[in-house]
Amino acid sequence: MSGLLFNTAFAFYVAGLGFSTLVFFSNKTTLFRLAVITVGIGFGLHSGFLIASAVETAHFPLTGLRDSLAFFAWTVSLCFFVSYVRYRIRALSTFLLPAVAALMLGTVFLKASPIKPMLSSAWLYVHTPLMFLAYGMFLVTFVAGVLYVFEERELKNKKPKTFYYQLPSLTTLDDLFLKFLVAGFCFMTAGLLTGIVWAEQDWVNGWHKDPKVVSAMVTWCIYLALIYLRLTAGWRGKRAAVVSMAGFLWVLFTYLGASYFGGLHQF
Repeated sequence: MSGLLFNTAFAFYVAGLGFSTLVFFSNKTTLFRLAVITVGIGFGLHSGFLIASAVETAHFPLTGLRDSLAFFAWTVSLCFFVSYVRYRIRALSTFLLPAVAALMLGTVFLKASPIKPMLSSAWLYVHTPLMFLAYGMFLVTFVAGVLYVFEERELKNKKPKTFYYQLPSLTTLDDLFLKFLVAGFCFMTAGLLTGIVWAEQDWVNGWHKDPKVVSAMVTWCIYLALIYLRLTAGWRGKRAAVVSMAGFLWVLFTYLGASYFGGLHQF
């Protein structure tokens, strides 16, 4: 059952991506509505897949890299809908929907991992989803930063390209950037705190030297610095976007690269 839900959700995501791509070239509102509806169906099926997987395996489907890719795709899809409902920025789909499809496709090439005993904890149901929700929101800030830099450059060149006309105002992009930055930082802070409590209770001594823990703290510091500079020095626009891009690249390293240096994390 879960396999059927996953495959069907992936098909709807790809269809939504296709409609969104057509919008990029034709700028037709009707096609984008189809894209949103199609991705919405995919998101519903994706949610059903996560629930069915939890029932079938009797554990939260987030204990290995393959599971985490599927859950990360779900959080990115959720962030897309939240951002679209609030801001109606169609250009976000050009970046977020390919990310959803790529993450879903990535699960095909991985095998399920055996569950480590230390992961059989209720803290898993809190710590890990909080971290991935933060990652999804940081992806939105990354995209918003890219769009901001592009639009600002086009305005300075005074020869805007076609894609420029699908973008909202710089003020709207900046507001989106700030809202998701703060929300993502709050989710990551909560995720790190719950992880620390979990580690103190159930993990071995020296957990604070785990490469993934160290990398996550570096990520947290990058976004803390960005918020601080935003509030005190008025950093916005290109400078804030560059720091945000660097922060998300470090997010990807924390997620996909840090575990290769050893440590207690499954992925």
